[in-house]
Amino acid sequence: MFKTLRLRKFLTISSSLIVALFAGLSFLYFTIQPPKLIVPEKTDLILSNLTIWNPGLDFVSGQTLEISDGIITNIEPSKSDVSGSICTGCYAMPGLIDAHIHTPPSIAIGNRELFSLLYLQNGVTAVRDLGQFDDDLPKLIRRIESGKLAGPRMYRCGRILDGDPPSVPGAILVESAEDGKRTVAKHASQGVDCIKVYGNLSPDAFQGVSEEANLIGLPLIGHTPNSISFGDIKNFESQHYTGIPYLIKPAPIGRAYKNQDLIDMTESDINDVLNVMVMNNISFLPTNANLMSRLTVSDIERFPPSEGFKHLPEFWEIAWPSIVSHPETEAEIQTELEARAYALSFIRKANESGIDVLVGTDVIMPYVIPGEAMHQQLEIMSQALGSNEKALQAATHVNGKHIDPGKIGQIATGAYADILLFKNNPRHDLATIKNWDYAIVDGRVYSRKDVDAAVEKFDKHFRGALYSRVMNAAYKVIAGEYEASEVSNH
Repeated sequence: MFKTLRLRKFLTISSSLIVALFAGLSFLYFTIQPPKLIVPEKTDLILSNLTIWNPGLDFVSGQTLEISDGIITNIEPSKSDVSGSICTGCYAMPGLIDAHIHTPPSIAIGNRELFSLLYLQNGVTAVRDLGQFDDDLPKLIRRIESGKLAGPRMYRCGRILDGDPPSVPGAILVESAEDGKRTVAKHASQGVDCIKVYGNLSPDAFQGVSEEANLIGLPLIGHTPNSISFGDIKNFESQHYTGIPYLIKPAPIGRAYKNQDLIDMTESDINDVLNVMVMNNISFLPTNANLMSRLTVSDIERFPPSEGFKHLPEFWEIAWPSIVSHPETEAEIQTELEARAYALSFIRKANESGIDVLVGTDVIMPYVIPGEAMHQQLEIMSQALGSNEKALQAATHVNGKHIDPGKIGQIATGAYADILLFKNNPRHDLATIKNWDYAIVDGRVYSRKDVDAAVEKFDKHFRGALYSRVMNAAYKVIAGEYEASEVSNH
């Protein structure tokens, strides 16, 4: 009897503690969720007396633009008896498109909402996710499309396809041509917009992936597999500088490419590679801002983070050094800096050869800040191409042509209404692009004032003491488990 009473007492206390613990954790979870924001309703609009600027294509004044259900339905010369809904007499250009981002995993609580808002603040109205960490990314896209979350239009490739061993967490292992075809078909059935591959794919697996992607009509993107000569690649969007130095010599084992190999390319080597890219329909997506930002991990005093870093939670600074490799010695830092000039020269020569050069940032990499990194990459592209207009054309029309032709990247009848509006002419200064007055995404009108206020509200939340303590502690636990698993796997 005495033991029974003790057992009951123990169970009662244990149950109470479990309930209290669950309540406490639930309270913490909901407390660190981001503030709710009001998303504008999708609305039909008439914008009159606009100057419409499609960078690199046209600059036409005195136009009236009509939007219905998020689509541009008509563009015609303005009439004196037609008044616009907002921003009469403004300048309009297509919103920026970041062709290479990675969405934060859902465990980074609230960061999907934060990243989406930062894209908008910087005039990025469409993004393409090139390798998701979670399978619930379609849910995030539906939240944006339905107006439950403020953010850019999103496209996705699904999970990365790689060989043995996979190079990145969450990648799908593809070991044969038939395996590659089945995996691509499954991705397509899940509604992806592209297929991304990584460097450890075997030649057979890559062939299967490539054939099925071309058959279905999905763009094939990614790191050129190390086991394949760049000359054997066709209908491909090459990321970073993978494959480019390896037309003749073999690619390094376990590395996407080496900076020194890029530096060592002769004029003859470069011309041979460019000819192959033209003949084989290979486009090119460098992410120079990402590569330069890795130097911040190497030496934060010497290469300080950008201004936009203040918008991100503290735990990213803890996480980034473990996400990707970075130059660790002075010699490696100097090689990274030296390679920059060669990288810019290759961008220029590719563009002059008629090769499409896209604009992307590789957001989620160390110190690559959502939205802001797009402007850093635009500055780099402008240096490489010798023109702000060419850089912006790449970030709008060229990106759009590769992601969703005729729908994004250009202000035209039938295209989505993803537009930046400016009261002052933005054409001659890249710095003015981020200072838009209104951003329209899918027919939802965001004012500069409202978006800036929302970012300020998010700053207080994500940089607040409670969020920082909880997420920093959580990440340290996760990092410890990851390091332990890495040790046990070696």
